[in-house]
Amino acid sequence: MARPLLHGLRATFGDAELSVIGTPAARLLERETLWRQWLPAAEARRPSDLARRLGGQGFDAALILPPSFSSAWALRDCQVERRVGFAGELRSWLLTDAWRRPPRGETHLSEEYLQLGARIGVRATAVPPLVATADDQAAAAARLRALAIDDGAFAILGPGANYGPAKRWPHARFVAIGRRLVAAGRRVLVAGADRDRDIALPIASEIGSGAHAIAGETSLGEQLALCAAARVTITNDSGLAHLAAAGGAATVVIFGSTSSAWTAPRGPRVVVVQRAPVCSPCFQRTCRIGYRCLEAIAVEAVERACRSVAA
Repeated sequence: MARPLLHGLRATFGDAELSVIGTPAARLLERETLWRQWLPAAEARRPSDLARRLGGQGFDAALILPPSFSSAWALRDCQVERRVGFAGELRSWLLTDAWRRPPRGETHLSEEYLQLGARIGVRATAVPPLVATADDQAAAAARLRALAIDDGAFAILGPGANYGPAKRWPHARFVAIGRRLVAAGRRVLVAGADRDRDIALPIASEIGSGAHAIAGETSLGEQLALCAAARVTITNDSGLAHLAAAGGAATVVIFGSTSSAWTAPRGPRVVVVQRAPVCSPCFQRTCRIGYRCLEAIAVEAVERACRSVAA
């Protein structure tokens, strides 16, 4: 979501010294050489810790993308002329520029970040595909060789979603689409993070011959390369969807309780499948009345989306 802003920053202020505070997953973007230094968010939660890590450097501005109080508080002791972020969470007094964001879903989140950047003069620019490194591609090729799979002769399923059950298309439907892919001559890799392995293993087993669970076995870079080589990636609204889309891979994304208008993955070959009932988007992790938003999405609808994006 932040890549358009990061590329805009670099294009607008080509000589700027940019430091980024982020989760370990953000290090995947180091290959784009958009920043000078990266700091792990886990080590920058307290103002004194962050000020010490930054070594007393004076910054012209800070763009604070998370809307939480703690993310603004962490910068309190740093030498920053302007602190730009979203208003709310009782944190506006910590910001020099507190921007009231539009209602959730009215503007795509990546555009919201660009609007924060615009307050310090950032101009939007074209965002290139996120490219797998040679090492990533070699790791992906070795895995495919070990499984006797040719490039393009496989599809990727991503049945996990850390947010909760309201983002997860039913288990049986992932099995059904996997069996249809195998019947059409595709092998299937059931992917995800380590926490998704308990979901991936039974799905691969129920699909049967031609399916393999790789959740928790790949780095982000290798997974990026695998998505690029696959015929299609079918996934819930999850990190895997954003990874595949950013790399320009054919990506089908299934949305449930959340808003595709707000957080759909951005990429040149993305198809969103969503059948929103009157109660959606509710942004709930679980639902007391049943997951109508997900149950309404038939296997045939996802199959049609696959044909569309692959073409």
